[in-house]
Amino acid sequence: MRKRHLWMLGAILTCGLLTTSCTTEDNPVTPPKTMADIVDDFWDMPGNEGDPEVVKALKSIKNVEDLKPFMNLKLGQAYYFNYRQQVDHNDPSKGTFQQQVVLTFAGKDAHTILHTEGYSLLSHITSRNHNRLDSIEAPDLLWQLSANKGKDKKFDLNCVQVEYRYHGFSLPEGDANVFNYLSAEQQSKDLHAIVTDLKKALFTGNGKWVSTGVSKNGITSAQYAYYDEMYGWNDIDVYVPFVAPILPQLEDLRVGTYMLTQSVKEALPALEKAYRKVVDDKAVAEATVAAYSKAYEKEYKTKMPADSAYLTTLYVIMNHLFSVQSYGDFATWTKLIPTEKSTPEEYAKFFMLTEKDKSIRPKKNKARGPQAVRDDPFYKQGPIDQGQMGYDFSWYLDGKLLSETDKEYFMKLMKQSKESKPIELQKKLLKNLETTKKKLIFVYGEDDPWTGGAIPDPTNPNVKKYIIPHGYHSDEFDEFEWYPGGKEMGQQILDDIKAIIDQK
Repeated sequence: MRKRHLWMLGAILTCGLLTTSCTTEDNPVTPPKTMADIVDDFWDMPGNEGDPEVVKALKSIKNVEDLKPFMNLKLGQAYYFNYRQQVDHNDPSKGTFQQQVVLTFAGKDAHTILHTEGYSLLSHITSRNHNRLDSIEAPDLLWQLSANKGKDKKFDLNCVQVEYRYHGFSLPEGDANVFNYLSAEQQSKDLHAIVTDLKKALFTGNGKWVSTGVSKNGITSAQYAYYDEMYGWNDIDVYVPFVAPILPQLEDLRVGTYMLTQSVKEALPALEKAYRKVVDDKAVAEATVAAYSKAYEKEYKTKMPADSAYLTTLYVIMNHLFSVQSYGDFATWTKLIPTEKSTPEEYAKFFMLTEKDKSIRPKKNKARGPQAVRDDPFYKQGPIDQGQMGYDFSWYLDGKLLSETDKEYFMKLMKQSKESKPIELQKKLLKNLETTKKKLIFVYGEDDPWTGGAIPDPTNPNVKKYIIPHGYHSDEFDEFEWYPGGKEMGQQILDDIKAIIDQK
């Protein structure tokens, strides 16, 4: 998840993702393709016959279209199909659209993982669409709950992965950049329709269902639980959202405050000292503005306005800090924190780091297809029912280089966050956790800034909350083992899930 303010130049909206170390070779530009071109690329990918019984069952579902069995690099035999959904579940006259689904099958009596995507099915780059279905991965719970851990690409559990409406190719209103039917309620009804049909046609045994997702995918799962109970569907047996902040207002300042006071706690004194340098030391400030101005000009082919360059830079490097705390390799990153012996240029280079920089996170070489870019539905949904984070600028407020007007500016931004629009669905969801009969297990990472938006400590025995020691924005159980107590906590989470799904 990421936050974009609308208060600055439009260019800032994406500059938070810039890095100073990446070259053109690191990020090759792919010529844009139309959606139709990309679909053609997918259909050129080799398919196979699949399991005849699975194919027959899926074909018996009237809403299943474009069924294509194929071999997935990670999962083995998989099944792609489009599910014909209502554009507006409250008004069938609005028509239908196709929603992408990928299924792996272990058996009609096996337990099923429902991966509730919050983005496109094939990418967490929210405004891009990748067509390589053969390289799609599954949530870590599929591996952890399978006794054979996917040996020979076979699992003990089924897995259903559903694209979020308006992302990828699941477009209720086509390629138009309008979002009239984008909401968690509509997506929950999408999920309900798919789960209902699959239970009738394919998963006809006594297997239980686990809904899970990471970050916005996890928020999707938590919101689905809310509607599952509201409408009495009884779709899912246990919901396991990972690192899913439940934010009851549009700009939740708790996240930004957690970033400066709790996340990566051991490194905070050195980080605070470094960030105060950019508002106290003129040479460091000038080097940092120069570094960001250079990146800005390279990206947008125009110079950054001089009268806003310093404040803009201060905002952007706070955004960079957030991105690295959320997703970076902390062990490597914290070794790069500048000291009194560092040059102004070394400070600037550190402030410009993001989680995408190869110096703090090794590049992952995954096969991906062409990209198509359009307006990003993630940011359209924030004011509707998701919320977002608010930045805390406390480290800047007594800076010697800042005028009183500058300080008032940052204080105003923080005040705007505190007074931002309430997100009614999230408020209802949090209230419902106090009494819900649904089984929910929320998992957060101690070093993840988004944990500032964690649910309160539960008083309802049906709701559990875990904070993984030194965990970050991830659901990877293997990574829990890196820190004292993490392995044991991870095992307890798995035991909690098994106690529910293995119950006769």
